[in-house]
Amino acid sequence: MTEQPLQPLDHLDPPSSSPDPDTAATQPLPSPMPVPPDPDDATQPLPPPPPRQHPIHRPPAGLIAALAVGVVIAGAVLVMLIGRIDRKPAEAAETAPQRFASPQALVEYLDRRGLPCTGYEPVDASAALGRGRCEAAGQEVGVGVYAIHSDVEAQWSSLADGGRPLFMALGENWTVEGPADWTRRVAEVMNAQYRQQP
Repeated sequence: MTEQPLQPLDHLDPPSSSPDPDTAATQPLPSPMPVPPDPDDATQPLPPPPPRQHPIHRPPAGLIAALAVGVVIAGAVLVMLIGRIDRKPAEAAETAPQRFASPQALVEYLDRRGLPCTGYEPVDASAALGRGRCEAAGQEVGVGVYAIHSDVEAQWSSLADGGRPLFMALGENWTVEGPADWTRRVAEVMNAQYRQQP
């Protein structure tokens, strides 16, 4: 086998990979890569929106506290009103008469209003149309009916001069003197004047 002689390298063409700078500037640029379509483009169909989540609305704590306080106050007012109705059975819707024809009529009226005075009996009536006595709250009660209001004032003056403790309800033409609490209650129910001594 015969060997071929090697040829010198200087006669070879220069590589085509190193172009002349002057000719490279005149060469056209390669075409750009195709761009994929933009997903935000208006021509693309939109995906369906996600289902809306409705938030759970909780009332503020301050509102709940205010409502609770309001309920407690309303309950307390109701209890007080019921208590007042229970403690005052003697009060009724009717208006108390201003005048009475006799002490017994006055005692009967007080009994109907829840202020009983038991064991009524008439007594001597010097300056009155009628006088009587009965018992209430464990004590004796004096009842008098007069012709005019000045006689009512005269009855107060005569008893007050005695210097003893005195509790009296004074009406238009009547008087009731008895124990302090019971007599004050008579004055309230009858819308009359209450006086006490001392």
